[in-house]
Amino acid sequence: MAILTQTFAKRVKAPESDYDIHWDEGTDSIAGFGLRVTATGVKSFVLNYRIHARQRRYTIGQLGAWTAEMARQEARRLRTLVDRGEDPFAIEAAQRQQALEDEARQRTVKDLSDYYLTNHAEVHKRPRSIAEDRAMLETIILPQLGRMRVSTMTRRDVAELHASLKGTPYRANRVLALMHKMFSFAIAEDASAWGTASNPAAGISRFHEEKRDRWLSEDELQRLATAMEGYPERCAANAGVSEKQRKFLRKEAHRAMNAIRLTMVTGCRKGEALTAKWSDLDLARGVWTKPSHHTKQKKTEHVPLSAQAMALLQGLSRDGEYVFPGRTGQHLRDLKGPWSKVCETAKVPGVRIHDLRHSFASHLVSSGISLPIVGKLLGHTQPQTTARYAHLADNPLREAANRFPVVL
Repeated sequence: MAILTQTFAKRVKAPESDYDIHWDEGTDSIAGFGLRVTATGVKSFVLNYRIHARQRRYTIGQLGAWTAEMARQEARRLRTLVDRGEDPFAIEAAQRQQALEDEARQRTVKDLSDYYLTNHAEVHKRPRSIAEDRAMLETIILPQLGRMRVSTMTRRDVAELHASLKGTPYRANRVLALMHKMFSFAIAEDASAWGTASNPAAGISRFHEEKRDRWLSEDELQRLATAMEGYPERCAANAGVSEKQRKFLRKEAHRAMNAIRLTMVTGCRKGEALTAKWSDLDLARGVWTKPSHHTKQKKTEHVPLSAQAMALLQGLSRDGEYVFPGRTGQHLRDLKGPWSKVCETAKVPGVRIHDLRHSFASHLVSSGISLPIVGKLLGHTQPQTTARYAHLADNPLREAANRFPVVL
């Protein structure tokens, strides 16, 4: 026992192990007030008290940050609270919670977007999807709602933004989906940290989207093939550069055309073609193994290669790990420019590279290949995804119907 003075607190020795508590004594002592000294020499002022049939120990603070007299005054204040039936721990917890709630109420949609991108999009999404999210945030969502507090966001705020984009229904629905995902992620992680327990983007009806059914006829595919054959020479001839540079442009153009050809004869996605590596291709077995991080469904796919695809790949030179290497040693980044030019030459305007995938599926279904098999070739995991081509499977049905005996 001791009178807890500043001098005593400074001079008291550390125990050999664990800790000692030196309780205050004397005429001015406070029940439960003491100095805890650990074996490592850390000295802290504490207050022991009993409340609601529970024994508790409250740490006031360390010697240095607190003097003995400051700690004594704080202990007296805390003891007064206890005598009134109030628990200092409960009061402190309530204050912390209030501070968190006050902070949460100040957080904006911009804060939420940064949190979502860092903790969800950049962790779970592919680079292209992250770029699309950033573009929607920076050009549409944040200019309109970025300064609004998350805690005050209402369904009406989101609905009005969505309605303002009705001229571009597809874009409007993607913006709505992104906002829904952002709020859902925040609420699932820690609703209290954002001051909201409900998703203001929930329950808003999306605009009707007209599905693209564009697919190329055999004649259009043939015109494209002819245009692609002549593209490298046209590309090199139109450039007012040296012969060495023409050779480089011609080689780069050949790579772009071959990437398009692979998309055309396999029905793969553009990104899958551009990121394909030679190590993914087993040309002896005729199988293309698409890694999960390059497929839309994030599942490894093993796709058999057709004779056309095999002939194309076997005819390519190997200039690195990627099938279609780019200028920087990585893979080709985009085919937008070359694709636009060959479409113009072939006179097939308004066609996307992705329409080659639709064309691949459409021609197979029309020729009698079953939807499940086509779905497997395209890497679909859900039958309803391939079902969009069901209306094209009428030729086999017509042939079957024509086998009925002639009675008219």
